[in-house]
Parts: sequence; C-alpha cells; structure tokens
Amino acid sequence: MSSSSTEVCHCDKAKGNLNNVNWQRHIKTCSVKKIKTKNKSIKSFFSPKPIEFINNDSEFNENLQSFVVPKNILFRQEESSNCSMITCVANSTDLTSKIAISQENESFVEPKNPFRQEESSMVSCDTNSTDLTSKVAISQDVNTDFQQALSFVNPKDPSLELPKNRLELRNIIISGPYQPQMSFPRTLIGLQYRGFLKHYYDTYKWIEYSPVKNAAFCFPCRIFKGNSLNSSQIDLAFSTRGYTNWKNATKAFNNHQKSKVHNYSSESMFKFVEGNSIDIAIDEGKKLQLSQQEQERLKNRDFFKRLIDITILLAKSGKPFRGHDESVGSFNKGMYKELTKLLLKYDPIFKNHMECGPRNAFYSSNRIQNDIILAIYNHFHRKLSVILQNKKISIIADETSDVGHHEQMSLVVRYFDSKLNQPVEHFLCLQRLTSVDAQSIFDSINNVLINKLGLSWSSVIAVCFDGAATMSGCNNGVQAKCKEKNNALMYVHCYAHCLNLVLVDSIGRKNRVVFDFFGTIQLIYAFIEGSCIRHAILEKVARQINIKLVTLKSISTTRWACRSEAITAIKSNYSVLIIAIQEIYDSTKLPDVRAKAHGLIIQMQSFNFIFALNMLEPILLIILKVSSSLQSKDLDLLAAVDLIKSLKHTITHYRSVDDEYNKIYEETLEMCNENNIEIPKVRKRKVCSKNDDNQSNQYFEQTKKQEMKHSCYYFALDEMLSGLNSRYSQESLELIEAVGNLINLNPSENNLKYLNNVFNTDINELKAEVKLLNNMTNTEKFTKGQSTKIIYYWLHWLNESDRLTIFNQFSNVLKMFLIVPVTSCSCERSFSKMSIVKTKLRSTMNQERLDALLYLFIEQEVTNSVNYDEVIEEFKMLIDGQRRLVL
Repeated sequence: MSSSSTEVCHCDKAKGNLNNVNWQRHIKTCSVKKIKTKNKSIKSFFSPKPIEFINNDSEFNENLQSFVVPKNILFRQEESSNCSMITCVANSTDLTSKIAISQENESFVEPKNPFRQEESSMVSCDTNSTDLTSKVAISQDVNTDFQQALSFVNPKDPSLELPKNRLELRNIIISGPYQPQMSFPRTLIGLQYRGFLKHYYDTYKWIEYSPVKNAAFCFPCRIFKGNSLNSSQIDLAFSTRGYTNWKNATKAFNNHQKSKVHNYSSESMFKFVEGNSIDIAIDEGKKLQLSQQEQERLKNRDFFKRLIDITILLAKSGKPFRGHDESVGSFNKGMYKELTKLLLKYDPIFKNHMECGPRNAFYSSNRIQNDIILAIYNHFHRKLSVILQNKKISIIADETSDVGHHEQMSLVVRYFDSKLNQPVEHFLCLQRLTSVDAQSIFDSINNVLINKLGLSWSSVIAVCFDGAATMSGCNNGVQAKCKEKNNALMYVHCYAHCLNLVLVDSIGRKNRVVFDFFGTIQLIYAFIEGSCIRHAILEKVARQINIKLVTLKSISTTRWACRSEAITAIKSNYSVLIIAIQEIYDSTKLPDVRAKAHGLIIQMQSFNFIFALNMLEPILLIILKVSSSLQSKDLDLLAAVDLIKSLKHTITHYRSVDDEYNKIYEETLEMCNENNIEIPKVRKRKVCSKNDDNQSNQYFEQTKKQEMKHSCYYFALDEMLSGLNSRYSQESLELIEAVGNLINLNPSENNLKYLNNVFNTDINELKAEVKLLNNMTNTEKFTKGQSTKIIYYWLHWLNESDRLTIFNQFSNVLKMFLIVPVTSCSCERSFSKMSIVKTKLRSTMNQERLDALLYLFIEQEVTNSVNYDEVIEEFKMLIDGQRRLVL
C-alpha cells in the first residue's frame, strides 16, 4: 500500500481511493467547517469598544442590584460535535438579552498548572435525541506530586476561571458573590494607604473580592459577560482583570452600578434565576433531562463524601493507606481499598456507584488519594489562616530527623481564641530542611508565615525555640534574624528544655557520686534488656519472690522524665536485680558477661550507690512534676515562673532543713542493713600544720553522715540552684513583673514603658483604664496576688460584662501576655506523631503527603468538623479541566 492511501484528514477520514483533486477539496471543506464551529467569536479578533456609562436619569429596576438565587436554576446547553454553549434568554417586553457562556472544547484542555493535569473527556453529543448520549474516552491520570501553587486559593475566588461543566457553573451562581471576611491589604496610593473596605459588601450586593488579585469584581458581569447585548461594552475591570484603584473605588462602583453592561447582566441574572430558560421552553423534556443530571451529580457527591470519611479515618488513626500488593488477585490491597470494599457490602450508594458508575472513576488510585488528602488539608489550613488574620501570634519551632534521614522542622502557632477566652496552639506544618544553618531555618519559617498564612512579622509577638546556638544565638541565630523583622519580638528559651539542661549539667556531670550512679543505672539497663535470656531470668526471679516487676528505663539526655523513672524502677526492683544478676553470674559461660555481672553486683552493693538512690529519688520526683507541668500547651509565663519559684523554694528548703537529709540517710542505713552492705568508716586525718590554700586540707569530716552531706547532698542542691538561677534569668522576667503589677492595678512608669515597647500599647489610655478599674467597686477581689487565675478572672469579668471595648488596652495586654509561649513541647509531640505516620515501611513518603497526614493526625479535634462541600470544591480545583465525575 502506498503512503498516500494512508493519509488521514483531521476529521479522521482516510484518503482511500480518492484522487488528489477530490482529496484536496475534502481537506479544504473540513478546514472551513472547523473554523465555523470554533467557540471563539469573530468579535474577539477586534479590540473592545470603550466602556460606556449610562446617564443617571436612566431608569432600571433597583431590585436587579440585589438578587437572590434560588436553588432550582436550570441552564440551557446547546451542544454540537465540537463545543458546548450555555445560553439564557431573559424574556421581557422591553429587553431581550441572550447570554452565551462559552465552554472550551472538551476534547482539549490546555494545562495551566505544570504540576498536575487530568485529561478531559472527548464528548460527542447527538442533539436530535431527547436523551443526552455521550461517548466518553478518558485517558489515565498523569502521575504527579502535590501542587503548591494553588494550595491555599479558595475555589470560589473570582480570579479563577469559571467551571466548564454546566452543573458546576450552576452551583457557582447559586452560592452568590464571593465575599470573604478578612483583613484587606492596604497599599500606598498618593499620600494615604487605601484598600478594599468591608462595608462595600453591604452597599453593593453584587460586589465580590479576590484575595489573590487584591481586586474587586462584579458577580453578574463576571458570570454573564458573554451577553450579546453588552459584548461590545464589557467592563474588563469588573469582569476579568478586577478593579484595584481604591482611591476612586466608590465613584467607580456607583458608575458601574448604573452602567448598561451591569444592568444588562443583572437583568439577565434576574430573569435567569426565575427559570425561564429558552431550552426548557422549546423542549419540555429538557427539564427532566437536566433534573436527571443533577440527581446524578448529587449521587456522585454522596459517593465522594464516603471517600472523604475513609481518608479522614485513616489519617486520624495514623494508618497506612496503601498495600504492598494492590493487584486484582491480592487478598490485602491496603486499608484504603479494603475499606472501600467493606462499604461496598453494606452501603447501597457506594455499591450503586461501583457497579453502575464509570469504570474509570472508582477514585481508588494513589494519585486520587493524594488529591483527597491535600484537599482536606487545604480546607482546614485555609480556615486557620482566616482565623489568624488580625490576630497577634507566637511561633514555636523545633527540629528533628525522621526515619528517612531527613531533617524536619515542626512549626506550631499560638494565639488567643476569643470564643474560648484562652490561648490555643495549633500545628501548622512540617518543613523539610536541606540545611540547618540559621539563615535556612529562618527562610523556612518566613516562607510559612508570609506565603502560606499571609501574615506579616508585625503580627508576631514572640518566638520559642530550644537553646541550640543556631536557634538562640543573639547575633546571628534564628532569634536574631526574627528580631531584624520585628525588633519588639520576644525570644523565649523553652522552659522545659532549660530544666532538662539543669539536670544534665548541674547534677549529672559535676557530682562524682551522682555521675557514677547514673552510669551504673544505664549499665544495668543495657545488661538486662540487652539479652532476652537475662530478661527472662529477671522475670523468673520476680515471680519466685512474688514481687511485681517495674519496667527498667534507659537514661537519655532528650527524654526529660527518664531519670526519675529509671531511679524508681531500680529502687522497686533492687532485691530482684541483685538476685537475678547473681544468678546470671553463677550460670553464664561467657567471660565478658560474668565480668559485667560481677562489676554490677559490686557497684549496686556499694554505700555510695544506695545513698545516691535514696537522695535523688525525692528530688527528681519533684522535678518530674514541674517538668510535666511545663510541657502543657495551656501554660503561660506567669504560671511557669511560679512553678520555677516553687521548685527553687523546695530545693532551698531541702538545703536549709536537716530533717530531709536525716530522713534520706536513715533510709540509706536501713537499706544497707537489709542487704548486708557494709557502711564505710571515715578515715581520720590530721589538718595540715603548714599554710596551704587547698580547702580539702583545712577540714576533715568526722563521720560518714557529715561527709556525704557536704560532699554529695549539699553539692548537688547547690549546683541545681545555681543552674536554675542562671538559666531562668531571661528577658521574659521583666515582662512577668510588668504584667504582675498591671493585674494588681499598680504598674510603675517603667512597667508601662516596657509594655508599650513589647505590645505597642497606648500608655495614656492604659493609665486611664487602670485608674477607672481602681475606682470600680467589684474589682478589689482581682487585685490580690499575681497568678494565672487572676488573669483569667479579669478576662472573664471583662468578657461577661461586655467591657472589652471600654478597657481594650488592658484586655489586649493580658491576651498578648497569654500568647507568649513557655515551651516548645507541642513540637516535640508532633515528632512523636511523625514517628507513627512515617515508619520504616513508609520512609519514602512524599513530603507534602507527610505534612498533610501529620496535620490531620495531630489536629483531630479540628478534623472532626470537616465541611464536605468545601473539600469537594478544593478537590475539583487541584487540576485544570474537569474531573471524570461531575461533582
């Protein structure tokens, strides 16, 4: 066969036996036909006419400026082999408008998003038939990662293109203009900062605002800009580009409201919502057909809601979605597909879709899973970003490495919730760090704050990090770079980290008795738990002597409660451990195990070990209580300082009162006698007769009790007090003093100046409010003491009496003080969750998927309040073009 016989026209007809003349004639005819059937109007090849405004004396129905869209809107869809037209005819004696909203050719959708494209369907429609018959050929989804470009754009934003599907466009019109309630940005125009104003929504019912473009749009003109009556007068500023000249906004809005193009569009909208569509008037069966399509769309949404519930269930539980083998013959296709299989048995809606729906729209692929997860995450993240507008916040950050050897930084935001009347913390996101220098970490935090949340550094009043030099460096650390953006910003060194450092540095390293004691405890743990056989011997001995075994704990520099737990376990299991290690020593045939067992027995039966065991147990129990309280996300600075002061007072009491030491020493003697441990005697030494600067030669203890008291007990307490005093003398103490005096209504001039620098308060107004509060009769009970309860008493009193507007400076200071974080433990908790989500079997998880799943896993209270309709709109927006299911 020759090559010419295989030639094919763009209408899919082959040349066959046609000669060259007839073949060229056929190609020319098809080309002309294709040009005629294109969607693009010939008017689009010419520049539009200038916008014309109608005179003020022209009369139009005022009701057209504020319309209500009923739920039973019907469209007319004129279908051809290549295009779809949505047409509305407004029947009126004086005005007949025909609005044509063109759809792009469904056989080709040019992708705008480089991250993801779901290929559109090829639709061929037979207009001669009453029922709509379509032949759909859809290719497979394109494998892509999550997209960030449109992650946090609301699906209703006017800057986005209108949906091409008729039913989806109907929903846009039903929902009405997009009027977000937010803090509108202001730009310098001339000598004043100007921007969109909230009262425009009330004055102009047709107006809508786009946060993406920071521009105003006209809702009817944007929807019905294809009206043939106003096509030559299209106001691009209100229908396509968006209006941004805020200096003359009111005048422009009034002129547009009176213009022909707006009134034509509004008249068309008014007639359109009455359901007087021309296709229904011509074809009575069209209404039934459209009703059937709407019912099918609602069924698809019900099916998709079940997929959302499955996704949320797995995400909240931290469970994996996919299976190792998801083929048809697999008996375990992963939890996502297995749950869909389970619903198939008992849910008629799910079963009907799986059996009667499109065979290529089961929505069970990993790409669809990613899109559903991202849609849910974007929905909640957008709600959080709206809440944070016009609020003062604090940022908490910490880093760790995950199982995939990636450095991850967790970010948590703290703000004051007016509804709950208390500060709250929410997990923001997980950022992967490619470098751990201060600039890279700051850039990551700045990107989340500016780009993801849409906030500025002026809204941040404090940051809370750990004490690493990269984070806390005052010259080139992350806190220094944050203060470059906002010099009034406070840095808080995590109080829980500080307390842990006191334990590690002050107690565990400088005191030789304590140092050896902790080393022995760690060796005991490694010796017993390092072998299943040795652990079994320990359990057998515990059963024989009828003692409940307490689990041994390892000592770590990062686990803050491990020291107290390890000491408690050793003391409870002491007799069991001695017998078990002795049995291991007698029965083992390994020389190294025998040597270790012998060494442990000697160490455990020493007087110093028993003394340290009894000395540290009560001290570390107190520190554990304080450490656990410092890890609470509801804690504020005032309560944290009270805890530290209480801890200092307790340690000072231990240091100054001999009763506590006498009790510890008596317990040590009793335990030594029970286990036949010899109490060493103090070797008597003479004081050097020569002049000597060495203090150890000036005085010698006469008894072992005195020796341990001065060389070990006092030394440990003194080092702990020194560490607490040095590590908790931060800049936040000045703030605590100022707020403490303020809630007692006696702030000094320096206190007021400091509050002005930190919280940007008006000193004169605050002084006036304090004077008024001092003279009120029912405020005396709130001015006694400086505690967190007093702050909440004030806030509750101001809130329930509706005095927040009167004493706004006073209440704002208290709220912002409560926003200042105390600890970064919320980040630590997110790392615990991350270890559940990202395991060794899921170590290659995409970062965006990990971030979204971790958010749903951590913020479970928020996840329970999902809005299905908004999630579906998010899901539809993630790709260009139309989804395979009409949702």
